[in-house]
Amino acid sequence: MAKGLKRVALYTLLGFLALAALVILATVGVGAFVARQSAGGAGIDADRIAFWIASGVAVICMSGAMAVTIGWMRAIDEAAREAHKSAWFWGGCGGMAVGGVFFILASTPLAESLQLPSWFGGRTDPAAYMATGGAILALLMTAGYTLAWAWWWWRRR
Repeated sequence: MAKGLKRVALYTLLGFLALAALVILATVGVGAFVARQSAGGAGIDADRIAFWIASGVAVICMSGAMAVTIGWMRAIDEAAREAHKSAWFWGGCGGMAVGGVFFILASTPLAESLQLPSWFGGRTDPAAYMATGGAILALLMTAGYTLAWAWWWWRRR
């Protein structure tokens, strides 16, 4: 493993442990706060608190993932960088094109009668369906990326 990658891996591990500790502390703190407020008869909206905590954790996670990705891309050699750039262009665009077919088909009148299973605990609101579509699109793009990345290295072996 390259020297730069060891540092990135160490920072990734330390960041993950710090984030896990932060989530545990926030969960315990909010749980104790909600329990104390509920016992005192004060009305508290636990769902609202959970939403804002989840929002904060999501922003921290995605910011950390981006920072790690930047450090990792700077630490790898030129061939690996080119493999990833090519794979994201060809594979990511290919996966997005497949997902685009589903988006176009979803806009047809016949799509209104389709009954889709709920992936979010029985939720059928627009936000749940939007999250499902986003997750499927990300999955298609990642699958395309993986295939294009493997093909890039296979051709240059």
